[in-house]
Amino acid sequence: MSFSYEVKTDDSILLISLKGNLMTKIQIQPLLDDLEHYRNEEVKKLIISLADMEYMNSTGLSILINIFTQTRNKGGEVIITDIPEKINQLLVITKLNSIFNIEQTVQDAKKILI
Repeated sequence: MSFSYEVKTDDSILLISLKGNLMTKIQIQPLLDDLEHYRNEEVKKLIISLADMEYMNSTGLSILINIFTQTRNKGGEVIITDIPEKINQLLVITKLNSIFNIEQTVQDAKKILI
């Protein structure tokens, strides 16, 4: 399966839904460009839903770290939701689950950000 994403705004929160297999920076570069635009527009609250992700390697994790770091450095907040079991195991093994803000659902994340 290839990689795709969808971006929506809801109550000044940017909702990013990732889908498929994320293995290279080239796949996600359009999203990174979109995020730069939103950061310039002062959108500082992000929810990243992984509900439709099937696979993510270390490059995918690195990209999530990059998004998290850049958003935090601009005074923003990122919450990751709907993490499939395979990806959750990867987060636990790498101990990134203790760094990322993680919630079960998008609705749970919205309650925190609003």
